[in-house]
Amino acid sequence: MNGPTHQFAGAIAALAITQIDAEDKTSVLHHPAAAIPIGAFLGRLPDMIEPSLGNPNHRQFFHSVAVVGLLGTGMYKLYHWDPKDNLDRALRGLLLLGGAAYLSHLALDALTSKSLPLLGKL
Repeated sequence: MNGPTHQFAGAIAALAITQIDAEDKTSVLHHPAAAIPIGAFLGRLPDMIEPSLGNPNHRQFFHSVAVVGLLGTGMYKLYHWDPKDNLDRALRGLLLLGGAAYLSHLALDALTSKSLPLLGKL
């Protein structure tokens, strides 16, 4: 997948978070005007951490099934976190948007012929 595809998927994933998250746990980041650009930017985060640099086998730990599991567990816990103040709500929102965008990147990569490594190299 290319960068614009990952940006689009990240934006859509972040937009989905704004629609499914509980209203009493949300912040200003849950507005689509904030969530879409955040998701688009963070949809490319795995490739910023592990850039391909022309290497089709660049997928290592941060592009792995292990990260999908860790991130999925973290997202579950974040979703159920009940923040008490505005700063915590904003942090929760940013982490949910970022996690959804990151997972969208890994989901698209998993659909390619290279797929995702189980662990990769650290």
